[in-house]
Amino acid sequence: MHYIVFDLEWNIAGRANKVDPAVKEAIPFEIIEIGAVKLDADFKPVNRFSVHVRPQLYPILSGYVAAVTRRMQQSMKFGLSFQDAARSFRDFCGDDFVFCTWSDSDIATLKMNLDYFGLTALMPPKSLDVQYLFDAMIERSGMQRSIEYAIDFLRITKNQPFHQAVTDAHYTGRILSEIVNTIRAESGQEDVIGPFLVDPSLNRSLSTYLPELSGIREAVAELDDESAVCPACQVVLVRETDWSVRRRSAEALFTCREHGRVVGRLRIKSRPGNRFSGQLNFRLLRHMEELRTQGADSDPD
Repeated sequence: MHYIVFDLEWNIAGRANKVDPAVKEAIPFEIIEIGAVKLDADFKPVNRFSVHVRPQLYPILSGYVAAVTRRMQQSMKFGLSFQDAARSFRDFCGDDFVFCTWSDSDIATLKMNLDYFGLTALMPPKSLDVQYLFDAMIERSGMQRSIEYAIDFLRITKNQPFHQAVTDAHYTGRILSEIVNTIRAESGQEDVIGPFLVDPSLNRSLSTYLPELSGIREAVAELDDESAVCPACQVVLVRETDWSVRRRSAEALFTCREHGRVVGRLRIKSRPGNRFSGQLNFRLLRHMEELRTQGADSDPD
């Protein structure tokens, strides 16, 4: 077993790239760079991979992306097609590996691009969110942290610039190795990441935009009358708890027979005319979230 820690840079449509709305909905982010490091079974780096991708849908570089990645428009003319870059990346990965990323967004974006370009079969069976692992096993703050924050927290030397795919992958690999070694040394636990592995092809989240709401409690009353479905399999969920309302948000727990617990969250914001819009999201709970939820269920209060 080995671990492929990768990072992506991607471009967005913005205002300059004129594309069909259906295309923009299917693939809002187009990958322009893939960087990766390969770790062996002991979480030690053994190889690197880096490739620039020549965009086919959004060739004009977004100003925001340019500022973050320090790339120039001229660079968008060079690189492999995504199809060739993805196959080269898959060859680099080899056999019997786990994808590791900082947050779920890179996995979701890779899957989106693979699906759009007809390369879905290149996804592996397991992946790991190192950002979530860092929070669950090290900091336990319940917050989403940046790579640089985790590097500083773990006192890992910074000797390469951030926001470049291969160097961000390098730092994520360092963080992963530090987490595993720390937990093993402190607790003797050998399988640190096993409980955190997920199927990257599984749709773990489902969001719906609600444009016309009269308020949070009225919205929750409407949700009580509608069936919620699992993001992964679209089967109707069984609700475990009533919607808990807090100012402009609400939350409830559900269960899917196949995929376990699902949390539903509704957040609303003001619109003119004393109206509101909202974002309704259903998300599969992960390992440590499940444990925390079970602990809360057993609380005597």
